[in-house]
Amino acid sequence: MTLMMRSVMALGALLAALPASADDDKTKPEIPTCARPLGAITIVDGDRQGWSVYDLQSPQKLLKLYVQKSGCFTLVDRGAGFDAAQRERELESQGTLQRRSNVGGGQVRAADYVLVAEVVAADRDTGGSAVGGIIGGIVGGSVGGAIGGGLRTRDLEAQAILSITDVRTSETKAVTEGQAKKTDVSFALGAGGGGWGGWGGVVGGGYENTPMGQVVSLAFLEAYKQMVGQLGALPADAKAAAPERAYQTVRATKMRKFPDPGATVVRSLDAGMRLYPLGEKDGQWWKVEDENGNQGWVKNTDLEPLR
Repeated sequence: MTLMMRSVMALGALLAALPASADDDKTKPEIPTCARPLGAITIVDGDRQGWSVYDLQSPQKLLKLYVQKSGCFTLVDRGAGFDAAQRERELESQGTLQRRSNVGGGQVRAADYVLVAEVVAADRDTGGSAVGGIIGGIVGGSVGGAIGGGLRTRDLEAQAILSITDVRTSETKAVTEGQAKKTDVSFALGAGGGGWGGWGGVVGGGYENTPMGQVVSLAFLEAYKQMVGQLGALPADAKAAAPERAYQTVRATKMRKFPDPGATVVRSLDAGMRLYPLGEKDGQWWKVEDENGNQGWVKNTDLEPLR
């Protein structure tokens, strides 16, 4: 019997003894779902970009997949897609686009929330086995390479953190942590078949076809599951629930006790003074409050949004 045949037989016996399929079933991605979106969200990289240490790209594509499949938020693009859209708007401003293209100002949807992604800890040194390298060299090809790269005894670990921030108030609405731990062997045995979890290369960036990428993917998925579990604290309409934006006077004017030009003057207002609408309106008159707590009515023609 040749050395190659003995090695292949030994490999078959080793694989038969591994409970890989049951372990894989436990870690197949199951993205939680929502009955309706709770607002628009954009995704950014946080300060602790630990994925770069492991030759992984930004997890934004991975998280976009989670968000889109969950239906919990509407995605708004602030990356390459947004840049391309801005170029179309520039063409419109130059008069280059066809008539009735309906591209212009006031159409871009605002993000209600920002999802910030970070990787704070991971273990890359997993203590490889020389047996894997030998078998991989003998068998050759993609299968041998996958098995050879996966025969290790220690675990890979990753810790991912997701936080969601309200755009209007800058409040952090939730912070969740996801941890994942998976042996290289089980990943190697399940790495084929058109992409991890059946995603078929949609995510890329090393998250589907590398052990460390798969561990980080699971950590982010666990963090996202926890975040979805906390979404009940978010308002049904983030825009309506936010405080009224501040305004400032564009010229010197009067704050009056009632919405009438002949009403008693509460106080005089200089140009540039900050006022807060209280929600009551009467034609052009708005009820407002100044920074000292004085309340009264001013005409909205004397106001502009504070930038």
